Amino acid sequence: MLTFFVLGAGIGLVAGVSPGPVLTLVVAETLKGGWLRGAAVAAGPLLADGPIILLAVGVLAQLPPGLVPAISVIGGCFLLYLAVTVGMHGRRASLPRGQRLRARGGFVTGLLARGLSPHPYLFWFLVGGPTLIRASQSDRWTAAAFLVGYYSTVVGSNVGLALVLHRWIGLLSDRIYRGLLLVSSLILAAYGAVLVAYGVDEARAA
Repeated sequence: MLTFFVLGAGIGLVAGVSPGPVLTLVVAETLKGGWLRGAAVAAGPLLADGPIILLAVGVLAQLPPGLVPAISVIGGCFLLYLAVTVGMHGRRASLPRGQRLRARGGFVTGLLARGLSPHPYLFWFLVGGPTLIRASQSDRWTAAAFLVGYYSTVVGSNVGLALVLHRWIGLLSDRIYRGLLLVSSLILAAYGAVLVAYGVDEARAA
C-alpha cells in the first residue's frame, strides 16, 4: 500500500509542477483574483478526472491480461519521454505570468482545462490505469492509496503555488522554477524506469 501511495504522490508532484494548461491557469487566476481563485482552478482535476479514470479502467479491464504489462511498459516509456522534454524545457523555462490569459470561473475553468486537454487521457490510459489495476489486485485500499497519493500532490502542489504567488510573488524567480522542473524531470525518469521494470517482470511471469 505504501509503495503505491509513494508512486502516486511522486507522479502527482511532477504533474503538478510541470508546464501545462492547469498550471498556467493557476498562476494567471492567482495573479488576477488571489490565492482562493487559483486554488479553485487547481481543484478542477478532482472532478474532471473521474469519467476519464472510469473510461480508462473499463477499457483496460476488457483487454487480455497479457496486454496490461505491455501497456505498463509503454506508459513507462511515455514517462521517460516526458522526463526528457521537461528537463529540456526546464533549462530555459520562465514562470507563466498570465498576461495572455483571460479565463474566468475558478473551479469550472480548471475542470474544463483538465477535461479538454489530452494529457489526462494519455496518463490514465498509459500510466495511471494500468497502475491502478495492479494496485486493485492487492485490495481496494491499495488502489485508494495510489489515488490519494496522486491527487494530494497534483492538487496540493498547485494550491501551494497559488499561496506562494499570493504572498511572495516578488520572490518566486524563474531560476527557482527551472530548478523545480529539472528535479521533476529526474523524479519522472525514475518512475518511468520503475513502470518499465514492473511491466517487464509481469510479462515474464505471465
